[in-house]
Amino acid sequence: MRHHLINLSMHIQPEETVLAFTRKHWFIVVSETVGIVAAGVLPFVAAAFVGHLVPVPPAAAVFFASAWLLGVWVVLFTVWTHYYLDVWVVTDRRIIHMDQIRLFTRTVSTLRIERVQDIQVERHGFFATLLNFGDLKVQAAGPEARYSAIKGIPNPAQVRNTILEYVDITTEHKNRLTFNGEQRPSEGT
Repeated sequence: MRHHLINLSMHIQPEETVLAFTRKHWFIVVSETVGIVAAGVLPFVAAAFVGHLVPVPPAAAVFFASAWLLGVWVVLFTVWTHYYLDVWVVTDRRIIHMDQIRLFTRTVSTLRIERVQDIQVERHGFFATLLNFGDLKVQAAGPEARYSAIKGIPNPAQVRNTILEYVDITTEHKNRLTFNGEQRPSEGT
């Protein structure tokens, strides 16, 4: 299923190998969902305690309850869509970040492996440390230091190590080609 999503949303070259495929950690989505469900139930609980003090026509109560639940459902749908469609893919050549910004707004950005200069892993809080999730900040080489943040992924240190391993391989391969390219003209003389 995940390879189907990859093929539809981005162009993975046939000789390109997917090394890591990740979404936000489940704890982030569950915590957001619990908050939304609590917000959805709270007015009904309050109405049970205060409902006999304030007379409200039944038709108005049904209308407001339906509108409230519809709003809660839309927010819950947006959170789950955002979770499902926010994807980070690390290949042996690129880091691809598909970011669902709003319901109908999406960006796909790529960073070539050889442009990665530095990667920071950040964990904030008790649950992030306990459940091993956090943020990656990837610094790209270029005229100005540009950071790309990957937030809330599981095992960020493992993803960092995978990226850095292929950065080293790519840099070593590139240096070998440069060295061989410099030696070839002198071999012919």
